[in-house]
Amino acid sequence: MARFDEADPRWLVKDMGDAGRNVNNWHWTERDCTEWAKERLSKALAGIQLTQQPAAVRTTTLESMIGDAFLNIRKNKLIPSYDLEVRLGWTGELTDGDGKVVGTATGKLHLPHIGDDNHDEDPEIRIICDTNSSEAERLKAAVHSRGKKPLLEAVHKFVAELRAGGPALAEGGNSLGASASGEEAGANGSTAAGEGAAPGPNKPKLSSADADKASRAAASKASSGSSTGRSISITAKFDCRPSDIYECFTVEGRVRMFSQSPATVQPTAPGGAFSWYGGSITGEFIELSPPNRIVMRWRFNTWEEGCFSKVVIEITEPEHGNTLVKVKQTELPAHDKFGSEDTVDVTEKGWHSQVLQRIRQVFGYGV
Repeated sequence: MARFDEADPRWLVKDMGDAGRNVNNWHWTERDCTEWAKERLSKALAGIQLTQQPAAVRTTTLESMIGDAFLNIRKNKLIPSYDLEVRLGWTGELTDGDGKVVGTATGKLHLPHIGDDNHDEDPEIRIICDTNSSEAERLKAAVHSRGKKPLLEAVHKFVAELRAGGPALAEGGNSLGASASGEEAGANGSTAAGEGAAPGPNKPKLSSADADKASRAAASKASSGSSTGRSISITAKFDCRPSDIYECFTVEGRVRMFSQSPATVQPTAPGGAFSWYGGSITGEFIELSPPNRIVMRWRFNTWEEGCFSKVVIEITEPEHGNTLVKVKQTELPAHDKFGSEDTVDVTEKGWHSQVLQRIRQVFGYGV
């Protein structure tokens, strides 16, 4: 029992510092992992032997990484958020039957999108040559046919590490709870309480076993080659309401107007068929949720028979009269039935010039 004029310690609320502000990581916290991602990719993607003789190609160094990587935590759950564009160099040499070098070439490997929205897919890899020589083309063909697998395995391992905690694993798995305000553990892995201090209530322990498990699963998927991993993402703004854009894809008359070509549309899901530009583009609706979401199976008539991509169109209205349209197209083929490997570029340019821009011009939904 407390003495006269003394406070009873049982009724005093002590200052618990950070541990008392966000118990069990209930509130949203964020950690910037961009520099860690750049450093990790620099190590993971350098010096990978993509192909062997007589057309041997290996990666050199990471030349650039554009984008951001964050690890968020809410209710003690990890929520990774990342969107990265990566470029790295490659060098290769051609040898004859005696192992003598008969030609060399260099170039770039461009991965335009490594993101949390396609973490379970193989990212697209674009192979670029520094010259137009016959040697460069032979080495490029070798990478295209059999050299992507080692690179994809390295990328999937990086993604698995990032999604399992990234730098928090390297620091002993106890520092993810640091917020974006800079309350982070030191670079040597020590906490604010000192070296070897036990993590507080808002410092979740992360096991590297989860990262190993995810890494093995990702590597298994990369070796299976079940997905082309080619995708595009487009965002466009319009001066209209969401229902106006929704009808541009689901009302036959509107499709004919912006395309200025024959079109048929059966706006039912699942299974409703559509045809644009006189049959150049065909497919069927998988999901229709007016006026905010459209999911389609979608193909060009120049693709191999039975080859379809998946298109998801998200329509929102951040402000009244200002509509935001996000087009995400996945499972694009590596080449068309004529062998052309520009399917991604052709498809992306078509969305911009033949669909979205025409909708703006024909219906007056913005410049």
